[in-house]
Amino acid sequence: MSTGTTANSFDSKGLSEHHHHEEISQIELRGVHTHNLKGIDCNFPQGKLTVVTGLSGSGKSSLAFDTLYAEGQRRYTESLSTYARQFLQQLERPPVDFVKNIQPAIALKQHNEVNNARSTVGTVTEIDDHLQLLFTHQGITYCKSCQHVVKRDSVASALKALFHDYDEGARLILVAQVEAEDPEHRAAVLKQLVQDGYRRLYIEHQLVEIEEIDIESVLDRSEFPVIVDRVVVREGEHMRLSEALEKCFSLGRGRAFVFRHKSEEEPRVFDQAFRCSHCGQDATEPQPALFSFNSSLGACPTCTGFGKTVGLDFKKVIPNSNLSLRGGAIAPFETKKYARTKDGMLRMCMKQGIAIDVPFRRLTRDQQRIIKEGGHGWMGVRKFFSNLEQKQYKTHVRVLLARYRGYDDCPDCLGGKLGEDARQVLVHDKTISDLWMMRLEELLEFFESTQWGNFELAQVQVLIDEIKHRLDYLTTVGLGYLTLERQSRTLSGGEMQRIHLTASLGRALTDTLYVLDEPTAGLHAVDSQKLLNVLRDLRDLGNTVVVVEHDPEIIEGADHIIEVGPLSGEQGGELVFDGPMDEFTAQDTLTAVALRERLHLSAKGVKDDIDLKKGIKIVGAREHNLDNLEVTFPYNKMCVVTGVSGSGKSTLMHTTLYNGWRRLMGQGGVDAGVVDSLEGLDVFEDVVLMSQSAMGRSSRSNAMSYTKAYDDVRKLLSSTEDAQMLGLSIGDFSFNTPGGRCENCKGAGTITIEMHFMADVEITCPECQGKRFTDRVLGVSYRGKNIDDILSMTVHEALVFFEDHKPLVRKLKPLAKVGLGYLRLGQPTTTLSGGEAQRLKLATYIVQGSKSSRKKVKPVLFIFDEPTVGLHMRDVDVLLGALRNLIELGHTIIVIEHNTDFIARCDYVVDLGPGAGPDGGQVIACGTPAQVAEVEGSLTGASLKEIFKSS
Repeated sequence: MSTGTTANSFDSKGLSEHHHHEEISQIELRGVHTHNLKGIDCNFPQGKLTVVTGLSGSGKSSLAFDTLYAEGQRRYTESLSTYARQFLQQLERPPVDFVKNIQPAIALKQHNEVNNARSTVGTVTEIDDHLQLLFTHQGITYCKSCQHVVKRDSVASALKALFHDYDEGARLILVAQVEAEDPEHRAAVLKQLVQDGYRRLYIEHQLVEIEEIDIESVLDRSEFPVIVDRVVVREGEHMRLSEALEKCFSLGRGRAFVFRHKSEEEPRVFDQAFRCSHCGQDATEPQPALFSFNSSLGACPTCTGFGKTVGLDFKKVIPNSNLSLRGGAIAPFETKKYARTKDGMLRMCMKQGIAIDVPFRRLTRDQQRIIKEGGHGWMGVRKFFSNLEQKQYKTHVRVLLARYRGYDDCPDCLGGKLGEDARQVLVHDKTISDLWMMRLEELLEFFESTQWGNFELAQVQVLIDEIKHRLDYLTTVGLGYLTLERQSRTLSGGEMQRIHLTASLGRALTDTLYVLDEPTAGLHAVDSQKLLNVLRDLRDLGNTVVVVEHDPEIIEGADHIIEVGPLSGEQGGELVFDGPMDEFTAQDTLTAVALRERLHLSAKGVKDDIDLKKGIKIVGAREHNLDNLEVTFPYNKMCVVTGVSGSGKSTLMHTTLYNGWRRLMGQGGVDAGVVDSLEGLDVFEDVVLMSQSAMGRSSRSNAMSYTKAYDDVRKLLSSTEDAQMLGLSIGDFSFNTPGGRCENCKGAGTITIEMHFMADVEITCPECQGKRFTDRVLGVSYRGKNIDDILSMTVHEALVFFEDHKPLVRKLKPLAKVGLGYLRLGQPTTTLSGGEAQRLKLATYIVQGSKSSRKKVKPVLFIFDEPTVGLHMRDVDVLLGALRNLIELGHTIIVIEHNTDFIARCDYVVDLGPGAGPDGGQVIACGTPAQVAEVEGSLTGASLKEIFKSS
């Protein structure tokens, strides 16, 4: 493709001047053969919101990301210079016959690939950059010694201040402190001053003639206060005052002292340097780097900008903040050995009026700080442990220190991440660290409620508007509970994608192709409409928005629908529908039918015989925003925890229940949530957390090896006549060990070429052509299929091919049961989405259950974190069937979920809320889905009621 053609592909406005609008109104794809796509032709309307839907594995991502985005990105990089292209990772041309009118593409994928501990919500959204500029231009710096305002003076500003602060007729003496640090040259300095025309010094508020001074009496001075001029404040003296100030600044190293004649009041000090005019303390002038924890200038030197240091973990020292100081809030003091230390603390508290019989959490922040850091004669908890560190040679002391060690807020910056100079700069009485620690919805309220002066707005109006604009979008897409300091690596894929979406909106790009991967992941049903509005805003800027999505709200709000199917894997890859939304609803496709059927879902299919007398009981959960929760989950039921993002679901299930169980089992180093008690867990043989985390970093792990089915395949191949004739053993059919594998790529099928300062390039192995094995091993076949052919099969294909081999079928069948029948047996687990990884883990337990189905199974508690991510509405039914299999085997399941269709089919619902962050952490409703649907004030209940209303 020529450079001119590439440019035309992007400049739709330029083309519209020469061609009819119809010619460029849509992106045309013809003959797409990517992965399982079967040469489909489809159109994406430019400037519209298009949803690509279909069953999991039908080819949606192959169309949207591997073809549409890949070609848009490839053409864009081709349009750049050769020099620029060398810094960009090149994308291979996707297998497509013809592409027309494609735009530059941006992909917002669901995976959170950020591992950098210094990346935060503020840095990703670029709000930090705007705040740094705001504090640079509007921040007021206070002296760290005397807390006076520090500013840089000039002749003009000093002159303005004098006429403003002194009355007409005031007699002023302007003095410059002339430096004379070297004792040997002080007499010479005085002589030079006389030669330059200066006759008097101002010593102890007295005018002293230099020529009359006893030289020996002033030679101990390092500075001489030279009188530059005596001036009366009145109209017409501006020029004389200006000249005097100029001389003062010149003689006095940028400082000028102004005394009132015959007055002993402190002088007015003006300083051209950025230092305190009151005490002379130097200060750092505000600049963007000063407010960046990633800069050596701004970062706190103690914690290097991380905000935390390894030291005391006060969550372990004070495990139950509901206890009083007298009642045992400080855990290490509750032994006979340290009873005297506790008594000393209590005596100090009684003297200082600190309550010792109220819960520790109700003490003021200053009172808590005194207990922790010391004061009023009390050494403090931190000093107590510092003293213990001097005795680490004793074993019991080392054990005690290890028990209470962890990450704690930096003692210098108190978690603010910035050095002292940055902490002295305030905007409307807030440091930039204060703003980082606010929830985004609180920060938006701060900017909207703050009264900015006309002069301030004239300087920073653009900055303030941009900050408010981005904060508004973040709260609109349901992320108002986050803070700017929150590390990016702790966010879910859905949260990260919505943050990138906000950044894209902030940049206000136009004529761009955006491809998004399920942006509703992790979003409550009530927030889907808000997200839809954000996507429409992106579209209304003149962009083409393509979303791979299963959420009914987003599908129904799209301008254009493309459905790929009809089924998954080899049975998919066909274009089922391509047209406007108003025509889609009447179709007979799987998605269209599912949309119609969900409106007639019955609430009567779920059992209502829930026995809460036997179950898992969480008492007094208080971690993060949990408000002293008490909740019960019945045994042998499908329970679901719901609520808006940030309401406390993960804190309750991951941190409190799962980590609490691990701590009960004696696992060390577990950061468990604060809770009074966890009851009813002793009946379970194991507690398994099925999170959205990756399954591992090894590209050699695949679906077949994970379920142990690979061992059966290798046995089959090694037992064939061909293998025995060639002397091949079972180990030769493994790509993880030397023998039969290709040694050029070590059985990986690809070779990574390190490009040093460029992105590494992965190419197909030239020796084995990506087949991983030597020709000798590839020559062995079972029923006409060699090892490479088998690894390339989908699970569905393998079930048919190996139907006579029962042990192998038993291991593969659960993959189909959990909706992973479209996966290829050799697909690395590192390429799976969070939902796919979770369902693969689930399949391994179904395999174990099927092996022991005839025996009494020891119950296991399964905790799932949004297993429906990436699932079509039809696939949700398949997943529910797989989970019901676990229930029938005697296990108990608790699911964190937002999918209303899934929630409606569970046995027991616990709804948290009502909002996010401090507004959440309460139980709003609990019961069967039908019962929760009738609870006023439950957002989940409102969504359930909507789909139950037609039953």
